[in-house]
Amino acid sequence: TLLSPLVLHVSHAQTGGNLSNCKGGCDLGEVCIGNPFSQPVTDAQCNKCAGGQYWWPCNFETLCFCNSIEENAPRAPPAPKSRIKVNELLDPCRDILTEEVFDAIVQPMSEEGKALFTYSGLCNAIAQYNILHDEKFANMGSDVQMRAELAAFLAHTAVDTHGFSVTREEFHCVDPIMGSDGNAYCKPCKEEHYDSGTMTCSQHYFVSEESYKEYCDITRQAPQGCGCDKESVKPVFVPVPVNTNASNVDTNGYIPASDAYFTRGSIQISWNYDYYGASLSMTGNGDILCDNPDLVATNPAYAWGVGLYKWMEKMTFGTMGETAHRQALKMNFGGTVKALYGELECPSNKWDSISHVDMVHDRVAQVCKAGAALGVYLEMDKCETKRDCLECDGLRKIYDSCQELGTCPHCASWVDFVRSVAPTVTPIRIKSPTFDDWNQNYQDRSAADVKALPWTAVTLVFIPLYLAGSLFSTI
Repeated sequence: TLLSPLVLHVSHAQTGGNLSNCKGGCDLGEVCIGNPFSQPVTDAQCNKCAGGQYWWPCNFETLCFCNSIEENAPRAPPAPKSRIKVNELLDPCRDILTEEVFDAIVQPMSEEGKALFTYSGLCNAIAQYNILHDEKFANMGSDVQMRAELAAFLAHTAVDTHGFSVTREEFHCVDPIMGSDGNAYCKPCKEEHYDSGTMTCSQHYFVSEESYKEYCDITRQAPQGCGCDKESVKPVFVPVPVNTNASNVDTNGYIPASDAYFTRGSIQISWNYDYYGASLSMTGNGDILCDNPDLVATNPAYAWGVGLYKWMEKMTFGTMGETAHRQALKMNFGGTVKALYGELECPSNKWDSISHVDMVHDRVAQVCKAGAALGVYLEMDKCETKRDCLECDGLRKIYDSCQELGTCPHCASWVDFVRSVAPTVTPIRIKSPTFDDWNQNYQDRSAADVKALPWTAVTLVFIPLYLAGSLFSTI
């Protein structure tokens, strides 16, 4: 399980009026405070929002929020709102994502993946996130919307973790060693020296560098990122386990895994600021993952939890825009790709990133697999209106072509599912019932049953007829 309550790094902004969570004042025992991880803001500046101020910082939805006045209380700013009601009747794991369904979707090939990406770990992460946040993961709207969000989330996590099998960024942690002290050690490698086919490094990182300089943005320190520098992380002595022949283990060029902010997680996080934001989101304390970022590779709840952090909070434009969470609630899978990966995959092309060309194809195949297992259908691009809707250019073409070429076999079963549940998913036209149909299916209805029909249903039928008569009478 996770440590401490969750806090959100939320950076969603809108214009016009007081949009803060302090609008109208805070409850007894609370005060309006700021979320400096999102933007540089003080508690004093946010405190004015409770008094009715409507300009900055109060015109940002999640920059200022009500929090307990108790000393050392977790600072838990709210997530960007979807304006959709919480489903009080259903639980995401108990009622939707059963362990059987989970096992049909999450099938790690590596032992590390099997130990890390567990069903209980995901359910624990979801439960803790939803307890401490008004905006819930996979618990908003109808059961169909809940299924859609779970399917889309698991599709992305499958791709980001290479089938739930990779727990640490491979060329930054070649041949990891679990030391006799119980800590993990990694041998970083530069990309040009790493062979992804054999997963070996021809020259370790410190042949050309004195210290590990990666994934540290020195301009983003607390409270906007984990404190780091580019000189202090250097190779160390590795305490080889006592049951290992040390003479057969090359321990040159290793660093503690807990000193590096390279890529980890169910949805990838990296850099010192990403770990700080994720730590706030999951624990209410930015220092937890700053002190030991490798918890994301060793603790199932953290591994899944950082994915929830990116899913619920990553904005398309930094401090404003859409989230994958809100796009999933619109049944718009393409929007989730756009929110998380932007121009890298919408559209993907070999000039920007060869790996993302393959990844976006895999995302389509994986959402078919997860959608079929969860019994839900998502559109590749569903935009009823342009407002707050994201489109992923090229995704529909990928979906169509992969079915023609047979490169996404799960999509065939997904299509079969859609057909099997029609017309509830895809409405179809049917002939009006005959008198015999009515007589056969409704003969047992009493007059009381008829009287019990909702008056609005009668009204909805009558109004169009009345208006039609009025229109024709004026012609």
